[in-house]
Amino acid sequence: VIFQLGTADADVAVQAAMTVCRDVRGIDINMGCPKSFSVKGGMGAALLDKPEAAADILKTLRRNLPASTSLTCKIRMLSTTERTREFMRCCEASGAEAITVHMRTRQERPAQPAHWDEIV
Repeated sequence: VIFQLGTADADVAVQAAMTVCRDVRGIDINMGCPKSFSVKGGMGAALLDKPEAAADILKTLRRNLPASTSLTCKIRMLSTTERTREFMRCCEASGAEAITVHMRTRQERPAQPAHWDEIV
């Protein structure tokens, strides 16, 4: 079981993750939710515009979680493939062991086709 967490604050993320980490195999940070409640709270897709905050959350979690607990994140496509890749590199350098990319941008909804052509 992977526990997905929406957060805008590294310290709060650690508190939540430490509460469940003994009962799950990993923690996944949701950096892709485009819903207004999430974005207005600085969570989800709001983190795509704040790579420093995203990096801080991941680095803080990696420092505090047991080594046996995996750390992953979910993101959405950014305005260009290169910006998406840069964000992914930032996540990886910050401790994410795996990154799931929802192949739509923050503005796109499931009824719109995914950008499968962007996978190279």
